[in-house]
Parts: sequence; structure tokens; C-alpha cells
Amino acid sequence: SYFNGISDDGSYFFVRQSFRTTRGNEYWLEVYFPEMGLLRLKEHPGEEGEGFQMGNLQFNNTDPGSQWKVNYQGEMDLNGISKKVKIDLNFIAETPVIDFHNAMILDSTARAISKAKWSKSFFEKLKDSKKHHFEQGGRLKGLIEVDGQSKSVDFSSMRDHSWGIRKWAGWKRHVWICGMMENKQCFNVSMVQYDYMGQLTAGFITDGNQVHYLREFPEIEDFAFNPIFPEKLDLKFKYSDGKEYHLITERKTFVPYNMDNEYRINEGVSFGTVNGVPIKLVTEFGFNPLHYDI
Repeated sequence: SYFNGISDDGSYFFVRQSFRTTRGNEYWLEVYFPEMGLLRLKEHPGEEGEGFQMGNLQFNNTDPGSQWKVNYQGEMDLNGISKKVKIDLNFIAETPVIDFHNAMILDSTARAISKAKWSKSFFEKLKDSKKHHFEQGGRLKGLIEVDGQSKSVDFSSMRDHSWGIRKWAGWKRHVWICGMMENKQCFNVSMVQYDYMGQLTAGFITDGNQVHYLREFPEIEDFAFNPIFPEKLDLKFKYSDGKEYHLITERKTFVPYNMDNEYRINEGVSFGTVNGVPIKLVTEFGFNPLHYDI
């Protein structure tokens, strides 16, 4: 389960908890303020508790499909200096919950499977692509306290929730572009390439309570080949409402993650427009170092 947040002044927030049966649990927690710098949680937050909890890091669903609380209290690192941090945030939904079973492009998925080299091993690996994935856009509001100094925050936010098999070593690369537009529409494009199969793509754009799903899109190599983590994007997509959406973004910064020493993720913080409407968004690019020189 994951929450992000981006503010107009460039402040941002990332938090992620992943509970795993065969390896240790994963966690992210980052807070950035322009006047302070980047706070990162570098020590494991603690033992797994009930629900979404690792030690003093906890997510609580206070209103199903609508509101969550995100809380943390403990030490975080600021340029090698330990800081006492208290986080008390509320996620308030502004879009419906989007189920990615509805977002998958069936004919594109069928083509990717048909082009792959079929074998017993292939069909075993194909199980890795069967996941449940939900996303939702909204606001993330509350207080973040650093060494006793409290700051009120109001982030444009996206959350996601997934479960199923995930083996980072089997991923070749992926792109996840998502954010909230100024008019409260939520925009998403999700692309993944496995080492055993070509690109799978899904996405959506909301319009009030309506959800329109991605139908036409470029290949990752069309816009992220050299460099494989582009700073700027200028892309066009079509969704099920029949409209074309023109995305223009520029990355301001990013946070790097190393997943199991097998896969690298760069979590980009970007600003741009969709058909001229301002958007704050995450431009996440992941790479397997066995396939790319990064």
C-alpha cells in the first residue's frame, strides 16, 4: 500500500508498506521541504502489527473507499543527521477507486502473450502478472513535525493498493505515470515489461465519478530509450471516451530505491499539463540492471 503527495512549492511525500511471505517486508518513507531538504527513513520502522503496520508506521482505513490516516513517529535521517519526526496525515479521496482489472487492454495483453515463447516456465512466470491493483486520487492533509517544529501540509495525492506475486528479478523495466490535475481529474499510465514477455499497459483518466480507460499508447522505447529515465515527457494517449490526451511534463527531482538488490526504481517528482490543465505527478521509472546500464 502506497501514498504520495506533491505541493505547489515542490514539497513532496512518499510512503510505502509491502508485506511479504518469502522475503523481508519493504518500506519507504520520505519527506521533502525546500527549506529543509530530504528526510528519509533508513532504519526498519519495526515489527509487523495488525493491518498496515510496521512499528510506528501505520495506515488506518477510517472510511472505506474514502479516507485513510497515515501516521509515523520516530527517527528519520536528514543529510546524516538524525531528526525526531511525527507524521499525522489524512488522505481524503477525490475520485472513485479504480480497479485495474477494468483498466487492462485485453487485445494488447493477448498480443504480448501470443508473441512470447511458450513453455512450462513461461506459464509459471505468467502467474506473476496476475495481481490485484487499485488506485485512487485525492488530497493528503495534516501535520508533519520535525524536532518539535510543526508544519501544516496539503498535498495533491495518489494512493495505490496491490496484492499478488511480485518478483523484482523478473521485471525488465516499467513506467508508472500518475497524478492529480488541477481540475481534480486523476490521470494514469502504467507500463511494464517482464524478462519473459513484452509490454503490458493499462491506464485511466477520471471525469467526476466516471472512469475512462487507456486504449492507445506508445511503447516505452518510443519515449524512454536514450535516456531510459527521461527528464521531460511529451506524449499523446487515447482513452475510452474517444478523446486524445496530450501529456507534457518536466521532472524536478527524484528519489532512488534499490529493490532486493535486483531492481532499481527512480521515483520522479514532476510538474506539467494534460491538455493544458496543470498536473502534479509522479513519473516512476524502474529498471533491471541486468538489462540496462544504469
